[in-house]
Amino acid sequence: MLMIEENNQYEQLMRILDQVLAKVESLHSPFHDFGTGVPIYRNEIHTIQDIGIHPRINLKTLAEHMGVTKGAASQTITKLVRKGMVRKTRAKGNAKEVFLELTDLGWIGFRNHEKFHMDMFNIARSYFGNKMEPKIEMFRTVMTEFNEILGEYKKRENTT
Repeated sequence: MLMIEENNQYEQLMRILDQVLAKVESLHSPFHDFGTGVPIYRNEIHTIQDIGIHPRINLKTLAEHMGVTKGAASQTITKLVRKGMVRKTRAKGNAKEVFLELTDLGWIGFRNHEKFHMDMFNIARSYFGNKMEPKIEMFRTVMTEFNEILGEYKKRENTT
């Protein structure tokens, strides 16, 4: 009986998570321009955000930060270069080393995306009040553990 109840609670949690993910997706769906006049998809704006936070980042490090393959990061960068949001620059003395930088248009998207996050933070702060810090810590812990569970599932799925 206990296992059935735990399973029901887990299924309820998964439904809530699906609802949260759907709302997060809808905030960027199908795209948002973040004041640039150029359609920017969710993975693109988060790539822009990472480049803005880490100026002159290389593709390998960007892929690691984003949790994607180097090929997937490269495809996103190609799209962002075409849209005029990102530029590639070569390192002096090493023609193979390529750094990524935001263009002026990319910086506009970056700043507006940061404002979007700050607006969301302010709503959360208003909602949680003086319980903000422990709520965030609890959520971070749960999401970190859930990410590990999903990683384990993915490993098992790949071995079968």
